[in-house]
Amino acid sequence: MIIEWHTHVYPPEEAAADALAFQGKHIGPAWDGKCPMTIENVMDAHRRSGVALSVISNAAHYMRYKDEAGELRAVQRWSDYAAEQQAAHAGEVLGFATILPAGGPAMIKEAERAIRQLGLRGFFIHSNHKNIYPDNDAARPFWELAQDLDVPVFIHPPHAGIGEEFVGEYRLASSIGRPADLCLALSRLIVRGILEDFPNLKIVGSHGGGGICEVIGRMNYAYELQDEAYFLGSYKPMKIRHEPGHYLKKMYFDSVTYHMPAARMVLDTVGIDNFIYGSDAPPLTVLKPRAIEMIRDMQLPKADEDKVFWKNAARLLKLSDTELTKLQARAAQLA
Repeated sequence: MIIEWHTHVYPPEEAAADALAFQGKHIGPAWDGKCPMTIENVMDAHRRSGVALSVISNAAHYMRYKDEAGELRAVQRWSDYAAEQQAAHAGEVLGFATILPAGGPAMIKEAERAIRQLGLRGFFIHSNHKNIYPDNDAARPFWELAQDLDVPVFIHPPHAGIGEEFVGEYRLASSIGRPADLCLALSRLIVRGILEDFPNLKIVGSHGGGGICEVIGRMNYAYELQDEAYFLGSYKPMKIRHEPGHYLKKMYFDSVTYHMPAARMVLDTVGIDNFIYGSDAPPLTVLKPRAIEMIRDMQLPKADEDKVFWKNAARLLKLSDTELTKLQARAAQLA
């Protein structure tokens, strides 16, 4: 059985409104009137690949061009649309609310509505929004709410983040800029004490964490060698009681790395119980069968492969026994 953790949908009006990006007036994916992030494409890829359940999230690259009032309207619109799709494809689709963590009281109220009233199963946030990272003090009410609701928070890069002035060529925004921004955001969540202060959070890093599992050793020695490493700069104010690797292992990461050694590094770093299958398809639907095959090629023991393909996701999503029974029946039909 397979649960797809990482697939994107835009509401129809945003999928259609791509002219500015295509004309080069916005930094964003240029769909040329053919935005692939539609529920129809998701369901087609889902069924052709034998996926039992897809978790849909809205990458919302368009959010950076909206003013504060427009951001809130867009977030509310997506929550409503995601709930509609969750109902229309009951048993096959679950939705995450897209939230701007530092967006203020109205945004927090909307986040609570999305979970408590609409029944969405988690939050999707950007690794930064307009140069505000989610460790910002203004985001603390969001983290408090996420911990109280006990739902996963899926953190994903915006179209471009740190160093975006250098990634406009050769598709480097996607291949380099986004993972780098994600790695920075996850690092800041650790050293700025978000997981220290909210220890029961369920943070899921997209794209295998953007390389954080490679650099965590450097983060550990930067913390450990306080006096000896004085020339590296200040480590104050101290907001954590353990080395960064302690908090990293509290996070979950999807398998969207497109490179088996990178996926294995994530698995070896955080363990099998914190590693989740995902494909990031759509938008690039061709990547879904490759993502599935990569997990199978890892030749994990069957019990571990089941954890990666569905059990870890099911636990985070708090799927009921009834939901799991129906999913397993569907998976048996697809086999």
